[in-house]
Amino acid sequence: MNKNIFTSSSGLAYKYRYPLLFAGLLIIYFLNMLLDVMELDAAQYANISMEMSYNKSFLEVYYRGNDYLDKPPLLFWLSSLSFILFGVGNFAYKLPSVIILLLGVYSTYRFAQMWYSKDIARLAALIFASTQAVFLITNDVRTDINLVGLVIFSTWQISLYIKDNKWRNLILGAIGTGGAMLAKGPIGIVIPALAIGGDLLLKRNWKDIFKYQWLVFLGIVGIVLLPMSYGLFVQFDLHPEKFVYEMQGPSGLKFFYWTQSFGRITGDSYWENDTSFFFFFHTILWDMQPWVLLFIPALIVGIINIVKDKFKPSENKEYISLAGFILVFLALSKSNFKLPHYVFPIFPFAAILTASFIYSLKNKIISKISKWYMGFLQLFWVMVLMLFIFVFPPVNPIVPILAIIIFLLSWIVFIKLKSGFEKLVIPILLTAIGFNFVLSTHFYPNLLGYQASAQAGKLVYEKGIPEDGFYTYFKHENVLDFYAKRTIEVVHIHELEWLPSGTWVFTDDYGYETFINNDFSYEPIHTFQYYGPTILRMNFLNKKTRESAIKHYFILERI
Repeated sequence: MNKNIFTSSSGLAYKYRYPLLFAGLLIIYFLNMLLDVMELDAAQYANISMEMSYNKSFLEVYYRGNDYLDKPPLLFWLSSLSFILFGVGNFAYKLPSVIILLLGVYSTYRFAQMWYSKDIARLAALIFASTQAVFLITNDVRTDINLVGLVIFSTWQISLYIKDNKWRNLILGAIGTGGAMLAKGPIGIVIPALAIGGDLLLKRNWKDIFKYQWLVFLGIVGIVLLPMSYGLFVQFDLHPEKFVYEMQGPSGLKFFYWTQSFGRITGDSYWENDTSFFFFFHTILWDMQPWVLLFIPALIVGIINIVKDKFKPSENKEYISLAGFILVFLALSKSNFKLPHYVFPIFPFAAILTASFIYSLKNKIISKISKWYMGFLQLFWVMVLMLFIFVFPPVNPIVPILAIIIFLLSWIVFIKLKSGFEKLVIPILLTAIGFNFVLSTHFYPNLLGYQASAQAGKLVYEKGIPEDGFYTYFKHENVLDFYAKRTIEVVHIHELEWLPSGTWVFTDDYGYETFINNDFSYEPIHTFQYYGPTILRMNFLNKKTRESAIKHYFILERI
């Protein structure tokens, strides 16, 4: 490879290095959008969105014909509209949410640009966009992806309002906050409130804290929430006879505005998964990769600096990122129910802290850091090699060849570039792109091939099997409905003997034993290998022991 192409200041690739890096990230997002949806949550949300696109019930949400009271409806609204426009499918389900995520990347850039240089803002956007968390949520699309984009958008707009005092920014900030609450609940207003409020309190900025305009802000948020609130009231509060989620006559409004969010801290919510206070302290070690070893010192330095200033910060500095990350992180850590993606909305703040920290380092220090960090990055390429050798050996050489090219390019950049900063940053970005390119084009397509219910649903749709010609017994998963593009009816054991000849029934290995033990007149016509994609264990990942970890699902035909 020619040095002038990649590392010379006159080379086109070097001249447009940052647009090319952003383009590389966008390509990975696009590839992730083509992947099958995964059980459990993403598949359920895709099903709800599909059902909503069919029944056009946008204010009252249903799941398999039953009342749904769990997540707010923004994801369902957006994906159902996308289904109406483009048809039911992976890309259509994920498209609106990825667009909102891209708004979040842009908002990260613009917010950072308010307080720092253009270079720091660009790096902050690149850091956020290249974290494993973002790659994950562009593949496994859940409600959090919309929360991530809208929280940083509203934080940016509110900050602009405080700075320039323009009503336009206040209105946009309120719309963004309302949208964030429609995405995931009250946490959508808690995050910007803690971030902005923490900054204002540290600066003793009482004038901006007690502005009457915040009442207008809350009024606009209320207007944004009005359609959802009306739907909850009509669907649940007007029907105390309903029994939903082990609750008799739940108030939809109370559930959304209190129980589902704050109830996890106070104990009002029955959701609990026995996670410790330090749960997010270790999950972030992977989700913030490949930047976490730079983020940790950035956070420590930020805390030390504010302590040195005796909590009397400069008016010209922003503490929104520091307050937004620390306060929200600690609040979420108090919850009785935690999942790794709950902290993803504060990753833009983490990215800004990291970018500012990197630019604060002296050239000699950053040159030393770049050397050992390059060594650390090789662990990702070792994982790629292990995937190719021990997990899913490649059949097509294209993916390994492209991975090798990206790997070599990262080393060429590291060796040839003179800038210590770029010797550090660009190899990290290339490694993130290369590693996730392999995941998106090789690992996940192979892994998701073991979603037996998805494969069965696709087969039913391709064969045009009518609704009364296909049922599921004992085993039902959301991807079965989604890829069959309809709600599959569950058949009970006493009904199996009465189904007409030629009817297909989908079941797992346990259900298959029922057919054998009862001597039902069915024969297997399709067999699928099954392994759940969200819980990976070594006996599955090791190709030599995989067979012991795999279960089998079947389509049986009535004789």
